[in-house]
This record gives sequence, structure tokens and C-alpha cells, in this order.
Amino acid sequence: MRKYLLLLLMSTLFMAPVAYAHTMDKSTLFTDVPETAANIQDIMVLHSIGLLGYNGKDMALNPTDNLSRKDFAGWVGGFFGLEGATVDELAQAAQKEDYVSSLEGDITYKEINTALFHHKLELANPDATMTKEEYIAFLTEHLTFDMGGHTLIQMGGFAEGPTGTIEDVVTGDQTGIIIDGKTYMLSGHPRIFADSTDAKSWVGQQLERSIFTTAADHHHGHDGGQEESHGDHAEGHGGDSHEHEASDSNEATLQYVQISTAQVVKEDAKEMESSNATPREEQQAAAADDTASNSNTVWMIAILAALAAIFVIVFVKRKK
Repeated sequence: MRKYLLLLLMSTLFMAPVAYAHTMDKSTLFTDVPETAANIQDIMVLHSIGLLGYNGKDMALNPTDNLSRKDFAGWVGGFFGLEGATVDELAQAAQKEDYVSSLEGDITYKEINTALFHHKLELANPDATMTKEEYIAFLTEHLTFDMGGHTLIQMGGFAEGPTGTIEDVVTGDQTGIIIDGKTYMLSGHPRIFADSTDAKSWVGQQLERSIFTTAADHHHGHDGGQEESHGDHAEGHGGDSHEHEASDSNEATLQYVQISTAQVVKEDAKEMESSNATPREEQQAAAADDTASNSNTVWMIAILAALAAIFVIVFVKRKK
């Protein structure tokens, strides 16, 4: 009897969802940022490319606090691949490269314009400081601003990725998604905006946005148009040390994926249909729902009865 129970238990383990080992989703970014935050997608995008740091779990963002020069410098140091294994070391490296003039006090719009946008943005109040929430909104607004042939996202070694219906997924040591017959592998530490990190549940859903981490070098040099190239690097923010997401084969991988839920779309459409339905149509729909519910109940009872019969047969044989 124990043998059969053990087999049953093992079968339930195989049915458990498979989540990719190093994913971060909307519930694991910051302890003080709920999944329902209005700017959660903006936060995930900036977090995925390093402009909110590469923190580990159980860290707070404190979005209403002013953004300090030191925090900004640490994030920029990681974004541009400067030398450093901690936030402090990256901040010092950023100061040495003149991305910030000081590590004291709070950052201003003018300083961010200098460090990230080559002075190309027109600012209404350049000397004003900002909260982290305002910083997120500001960078999101200008993330794809053209600075003469390149954007901020490209400066960090990233590029916009594919969109479309996810036809299938690849699971195992690495996770990938298939769109239009082409396979796109996820990076080692992807950020996933979806209702589930179980890749198999994404099949049939829409990939609304994705971001590649490319094999290309970082480009920076915030004075004039001169740029320098930097190769691979490692970041260590809050103990989450990892390479800047280029795969070992030097192929571009997906660092951020934003997946819509087909079920949510269907429910929204159903609600709209329901709101426009006549009383007779509502009655018919309710009857159909009751029928479906009763059918599901019958199936559940049948399955439980079959399992009970199997256990009885096994038990009787064991008694004999």
C-alpha cells in the first residue's frame, strides 16, 4: 500500500509548475513595491537593464525618498560596466569617470542629463532634485530618446526584442520562447512580467514587450559625442552578483519579457458582452454556466470514485 501511495505522491510532484531558476517577477523586486503598483512595468524594465540596480531579494526601493547621488552613481556604474563588486565601489568608479561630481547630496535633472543623455534633453527645471518615483518616470519617458543614432537602452548593451504570440516554449537547463517559428532564449537572470513564471503557461499568450541583452559592448562618454567600448562585466548589488546577462555563446538573450494573459482578455470580452446582453441572453448565459459547472462536478465525482475503487481493489488484494 505504501508503494502505491508513494507513486501517487511522486506523480503530483511531476505535475508541479516548472519555474526558471533565477527569474525575478513583479512580486520579488522590492519589498515595498506591490504587484499592483501603477508603475510596476516601468520599474521592471529599468530594473532589468540595471538602472535601478541589480538588487537581491528583501530590499526596499523607498520610491518617495529623494534619489541620492551615491545611489544613482552606483546604478550608473553597473549600467555602464565600470569596475566594482559592490554599490560603493561602482559609485566611486562612476565618480572617477565624471558621471557624478560628488557622492554627497541628491542628484538633479541636469546631472542625469549629463550622465545619461549627453546634455541633449531640454529641461524645464534642471537644478531640481527628484524622488526615486520621479526618476523612474523621467527615465521611462526618455528611454528611447534618440541621441544621434543611439538611445539610452542601447548605451547599456540592450535592444528591444520580439513581440507576438508565444507558440511554444523550451524548458530544461535554459528557458526559451518560440514566436513565428523562431526560438528566443531567456538570459540567466530574466525579469518576468506575467501572472506566472511557469514558462509552459505562456503558450498561446501574447509577448507584449521584450528586451534583449546583446553581445554588443556598452557605449558611453558623456562629454561630446565620443564613446568608449567596454566588454563584459560583473555587478554585485546587495549580494546578487552576476554577469550583465550576455550568454556564454555571445548570442543575444531576453533579459525582460512582458506577457499578457489571454484569460484576462477573454474575461474582459466576456464582461463587455455581459454588460450589453439582454435579460433573455443573460438568463441563457447563466444556464450555460450552470450546465458547465454541473458537468465539471460530475467529472470530479467520477474521477474520485475511480480512484477510490482502485484503492479498494489494491487493499483487498493486499489483505488476501
